[in-house]
Amino acid sequence: MQWRNGKKYDETSKRERKYLTDKMRYDVLKRDNFKCQKCGITVKDGAKLHVDHIVPVSKGGKTTLSNLQTLCDRCNLGKSNKEN
Repeated sequence: MQWRNGKKYDETSKRERKYLTDKMRYDVLKRDNFKCQKCGITVKDGAKLHVDHIVPVSKGGKTTLSNLQTLCDRCNLGKSNKEN
């Protein structure tokens, strides 16, 4: 991954990544009821939540609502591209 003109550039696919906007992030969290979609922990339980690509960008996944999910930091950081 490199930086070009202040944006990340994916060398593998030779295309720029579409950034996750604050609004899109909020929309995903709200849609998923502020709950990890893998283990079910919530913000009320003290979870730090991430918005994650279901199909990784490195494998052609898009930054669209249908390809995003809410995961807690434990579930997200334990995940790898090989799982998808």
